[in-house]
Amino acid sequence: MSKRPYEESSRPAQHADNAYQHHNGLPLPIHDLLSPQEDHSPGPSKRPRNFIASVACENCRLKKTRCDESRPKCGLCKSLGLDCVYNERKSSKRDQSLSLIMSTLHRLETKIEHLPSTVCNDMQPVLRGQVQALQGTKETNSAAHGHSHSSSSSGNKQPFSQGLTPDMGPPDDFEFDEHPTKDSNGHVSISFSQHGVILWPGTREILPEGLLEAHEHLGKNYVIDLEMKRPSLPMYICPFPPQAADGWLETLPLAMVKGLADAFFATFNPFTPIMDRNFFFAFTLGAAIENSFGYTMESCLVLNVLALGCLAVQAHQEGDYPLPGTRSGGFELPDWMDVIDEEPPGLRFFNEARRRIGFLMCDNDIQSCQFYLLSSVYYSQILRPMDAWAMIHRAATCCLSMLTNHDVNFDEWEGDMKSRVYWNCLMNETILVQELHLPPSGLARLEEFVPIPKFIPFETAGFVSASLFSSAGEIDDAFFQYHFLAQVAHRIILTRIRHSLYFYSDSGTFPLPAVNAELLHQLEQWRINLPPALKFSNEALSTPAPAPTSPAQQSTSTSTPRDTLTDPPPSPAIVVTDAMLRGRYKIAKFHIGRPYLYKALRIPASLTEHDLEQVRTGLQYAMDWPVMGGIFREMKSCIPIKFAFCSQFFGQILLFYCISHSSSPKIRDTLPDGWERWNSEMWRFLEDCAPFSPAVAQDLELLRLL
Repeated sequence: MSKRPYEESSRPAQHADNAYQHHNGLPLPIHDLLSPQEDHSPGPSKRPRNFIASVACENCRLKKTRCDESRPKCGLCKSLGLDCVYNERKSSKRDQSLSLIMSTLHRLETKIEHLPSTVCNDMQPVLRGQVQALQGTKETNSAAHGHSHSSSSSGNKQPFSQGLTPDMGPPDDFEFDEHPTKDSNGHVSISFSQHGVILWPGTREILPEGLLEAHEHLGKNYVIDLEMKRPSLPMYICPFPPQAADGWLETLPLAMVKGLADAFFATFNPFTPIMDRNFFFAFTLGAAIENSFGYTMESCLVLNVLALGCLAVQAHQEGDYPLPGTRSGGFELPDWMDVIDEEPPGLRFFNEARRRIGFLMCDNDIQSCQFYLLSSVYYSQILRPMDAWAMIHRAATCCLSMLTNHDVNFDEWEGDMKSRVYWNCLMNETILVQELHLPPSGLARLEEFVPIPKFIPFETAGFVSASLFSSAGEIDDAFFQYHFLAQVAHRIILTRIRHSLYFYSDSGTFPLPAVNAELLHQLEQWRINLPPALKFSNEALSTPAPAPTSPAQQSTSTSTPRDTLTDPPPSPAIVVTDAMLRGRYKIAKFHIGRPYLYKALRIPASLTEHDLEQVRTGLQYAMDWPVMGGIFREMKSCIPIKFAFCSQFFGQILLFYCISHSSSPKIRDTLPDGWERWNSEMWRFLEDCAPFSPAVAQDLELLRLL
């Protein structure tokens, strides 16, 4: 970072009880879980350390020397030729909770590749090309990077420039053609996109001719075309207050800046952890103010945070949640509330950031990546998916630049921040790429190299404390860190569902029941092994349970246990994370059932009882997604990935229509109770979003032809 020497910014955290600093007794980075290796990497026998070892070996403990904690031998034992023995400390409840997630992730990564031979024999003729590609990627990466994985656990720097070779595996998926042809075995891939449902042969036999003709007239890429042709965001800037001159940013009250920043860190950053709160308040904000919001990356970051802060304040108002730092039981208007009074809220700050980034657009450091990711979040919230994708693509370029030609130490704060922005970027890119068949950035190729973040805290010793700026009574960050790790594991499961199930054959032998059962088992293990703070029961998902309608109800009615964490105060971020976690489980269940829906509509006569049960289950889990009910009916400013939900509902409405109009009574009987009610709720959500997106408006016009 420009405001701090590397030696200081990379200083490890000094709290021995932090759950993310050390590997002893804690989950290892993802690569060590996938292919654990002994450390045979060359290097000095003893690494310099500037903090006290959390678990010293027995020899260092007896000699009262500083242990560098290298495994399997520390530097001292290696130099003296002694046996190195560690007396592992007992893991805390928080350590054990995180270990559950990581051990589950390990199992998810390896399970499909080690399926019983009988299942593999069944899969080979059907998934021949796809399975070989997946296995080839794993085997190549494991062989090419064995010693680099082991060096990760010992804290050595990893040269990513050595990893980017032609052996990295196949490129990312890029399905542009929605009418794929059969391969030599007669197998056809099924589009993972919900906009592709309208092109399924089975649905086209049931949908009204008027709808099909209107869709043909639009063209297969109408969503991309409409979003790319829409007018750009207004470029004018409204100073605040309106009578202020061009230098209005320099006159902003500090209370307003702090209030908007606090709202951002209490709302959006917890479930999209792009920024480090301590670093922001200790350095970034001060640098922007000192430079009078000049043309610096710090100014761009602060302005984006303030823009999203305006949306966060609006979300607090919609949900009647108290702003951070206030003691009231509900929302109270701050003195500076008028700053969010524009459409969309935060545009004045966002446009100031856009004006400055033009002179800094070639930077590719962490701050640049954070700026583009924040921009993508803002575009996503105001329903501009193509603009959001452009920002994600630019952030991916920053990630590739940071991670490929430089040594990265992921056991230090700076390297861990690179891991955080990488996984934020990859997961958000995947959603848009898979839905709209946009060209991927190539970021997924580094998934084997970049460990999931440990959330190493930034230390502010010797500098102005961030606590002077941040609010008291902050939410325990571990709650959201666990949630982010669970998102990573869920994204891997969803990708495996796509690669393993989304194929069709006229013989009716696909999807394979054994593969389906294994994926369902992996998803259940993901749910069961969530930390206690995030656990939810499967029974709670079987009936619609609207989210609380007020903070008071939220604090008294939540069923989420938080045994290992301090029970956090009510906030929009907690409501979103709880709802999204339950929603992700339902989404995965629904996507596991979609290939059976394809089969039911295309060759209904070949359905077995197992197939019908999978259709029934898929439709059941397509209903009552928590992020759409309860308080979210009012708190629309805080609903994440809105366009993705709009796309999901477009496809689901078509599927419910086709199943309800099927000529087969058995297929019609798979419709769950209450599907008409859920259908009307999806319509309502699309109608709410249509004024802000021409693509959603066009989807709604097509659905009105049903």
